[in-house]
Amino acid sequence: MSENASPFRARTVVLLVIAGVVGFAAFLILSAYAPDIRSGRDGRAHGLSTSAVGFRGVYRLLENTGADVRYVRSEAMLDNPGLTLLTLEPGSNAERVETLLNEGSGPLLIVLPKWGTLPVDGERDRVQWFRSGMGGSVTAMLSGVADISVSTSATPAGSRLQSGMLRDTEFLTPGDLQTISGPALMPLMETAKNESVLAQVTDTEIYILSDPDFLNNQTLADPGSARAALLLLAELNESGGPYWFELVANGFGGSRNLLTLAFEPPFLAMTLCLLAAALLAGVQAMYRFGPALRPARAIAFGKRALVDNSAELLRVARREHLSSQRYAAMTREAAVAAIGNPRQLSGEALDSWLDGLGPATMPRFTTLALSAQRAHNRQDIRNAARALYEWRKAVTHEG
Repeated sequence: MSENASPFRARTVVLLVIAGVVGFAAFLILSAYAPDIRSGRDGRAHGLSTSAVGFRGVYRLLENTGADVRYVRSEAMLDNPGLTLLTLEPGSNAERVETLLNEGSGPLLIVLPKWGTLPVDGERDRVQWFRSGMGGSVTAMLSGVADISVSTSATPAGSRLQSGMLRDTEFLTPGDLQTISGPALMPLMETAKNESVLAQVTDTEIYILSDPDFLNNQTLADPGSARAALLLLAELNESGGPYWFELVANGFGGSRNLLTLAFEPPFLAMTLCLLAAALLAGVQAMYRFGPALRPARAIAFGKRALVDNSAELLRVARREHLSSQRYAAMTREAAVAAIGNPRQLSGEALDSWLDGLGPATMPRFTTLALSAQRAHNRQDIRNAARALYEWRKAVTHEG
């Protein structure tokens, strides 16, 4: 094996390059669509979460009963027939919430947060609570539609709620019941002390559920509570359309970025063209035709550099038209030096004597010198110089 031989075979190098390209492309795609493909098993209170405070259970419950249930992962999805469930968190996207309140179509059920939680070590989808009454942390997001106050009721756990919507359904209060109040709220479900748990914003299809324990995963462990949750959602979804679980406000999905635009029409075509161009460039680099061309020197060696520089100076000084006359004089001197001047002639007499030296098939020297004197553009100067050079070769018999 020679010292200059590559330690890798060509096939190995090609496979490494392909693996690198595929890995980098996968990284870009995953980075672009990361919000859309996250599992949501993070212990938070949203429609993907399987923790006690999450709402994945009611999603699966609706799905198993044959209902049409979908997740909202795009900001463009606003015109949704059916009931939209918005599960608020202290860190929810306020701009998205405002958009849903002002531009959304169909009924909207807003579920306020209640529990402050901490993750259980080593288990992403399990949490432990450290306080209740977190609903007040999100009321500012709803100030555009209603002035809401959140409080904790002294109603004992297991008490029956009053509901004008579902008189045959038993809604029992959870512990640390959270209630709401406000001048623009019309109560739909209350405690015995007329504290609102579910209310409708006047003259809208916006509903607010003060306590998430009526719908979250820990509540559905009880069959009676699960049945009550299904009936409540069905009552709010009067049109019978799909159930939409909003996720954009919780940080899943959302607006487009430069990466997602590159992988979606109409920019996908441009991305594929760029990939094809890069592939062709790689193939050209691997299978080069002939040796690589070295760049030419900026300044040539020797006499060529002197001639080029002199010609450039003449061009810059705009004295090119004078060079043809000097070339005629140089031709005269070269001819006299080569064949001699036996009569010691000069001026017109010398030119007349030189006229008789050239072949009969060629123009006389005086004619060529006159053409050189009249030349003013680059092409005429070149033609005159070439004719004088040919005359000098014929007269001096130079090879």
